[in-house]
Amino acid sequence: MTERDNLPRWDGRRGRYEAWFLTVSRGREGYWIRATVRAPVAGPPEPRLWFARFDRDDPSRIFGINAPATGLRVDPRVPGVVMGESHFGSGESSGTIDAAGGSVSWDLRWETGDATWSLLPPALARVAPTRPLSPNPHTAVAGEIVVDGERVILEGAPGQQGHLYGGRHASRWAWVHAADPASGLVVQAVSASGRIGPVPTPYLTFAGVRLDGEWTRLRGRGRSWGLGWWRIDLASRRHRLVGEVSAPAKHLLRARYLDPDDTPRWCHNSEVASARLTLLERTGAGWREAAELRCDGTAHAEWAGRTPARDVDARHVPAEAPPARPDHAA
Repeated sequence: MTERDNLPRWDGRRGRYEAWFLTVSRGREGYWIRATVRAPVAGPPEPRLWFARFDRDDPSRIFGINAPATGLRVDPRVPGVVMGESHFGSGESSGTIDAAGGSVSWDLRWETGDATWSLLPPALARVAPTRPLSPNPHTAVAGEIVVDGERVILEGAPGQQGHLYGGRHASRWAWVHAADPASGLVVQAVSASGRIGPVPTPYLTFAGVRLDGEWTRLRGRGRSWGLGWWRIDLASRRHRLVGEVSAPAKHLLRARYLDPDDTPRWCHNSEVASARLTLLERTGAGWREAAELRCDGTAHAEWAGRTPARDVDARHVPAEAPPARPDHAA
């Protein structure tokens, strides 16, 4: 069920975090909107709104801003979260972030109804420290975004919407969403390593490939990626996915995430990444090409770890003063 998987999982306990996010492509531009709730090991819950704009042709326009929010309301019966006058809900989100560095607002809607894609296999998802879901793995987004008075209208822009929750982030990970309207191929993939106590776990990689409305899960082991690049070679019994995801440092934006115990993670994100992937199908005579995916600047990707990449100049700027808006009862 798609929107059932957008229901809040946080129940007020400390040591948890939860995030809903939307990524959208608009030709040579991309946008990233995120609503998070962090419940620290010590201290009150911390709701926060995030916004980023990416521009493939003019990297100087790439920027990100995030700010604490007021009026947190979470209802386990209602998908998403409310933060004062901003919200992230079922197929819609609206919000405003005002800070010294500028002002952004959005009022967006997207189509729902497709089946949720779980980036992790069910058995692993039950024990992983974070569970990443894509309730709307490929959708069409409409509405408006305003950045410092500049208004952008979206009409059926391709995007995807995710939801994740848990007790801590992976130690290091790469993630990609890519879709090709020509072939109809949609790919969601994640590669990650965590820790069991002080011991790092092996890198595991999982991908979901949707073709003709059907999902296929593929997997692999080992790390085949670094900042801004990812060489993919994953297989199942019947299929194999090969190719590359890429984004130069000038198209990345650096953001600091905090685990509930205040351990930082550094996420380097791009909504104007590129992907060139080929899906192969096993036949009696060997592998044959089933579909190709070509995304030049319309893939969504991120690379994350325990340290910031100094080559990435653009960064999410935190605005630590809450917006000047009336609080709502939590």
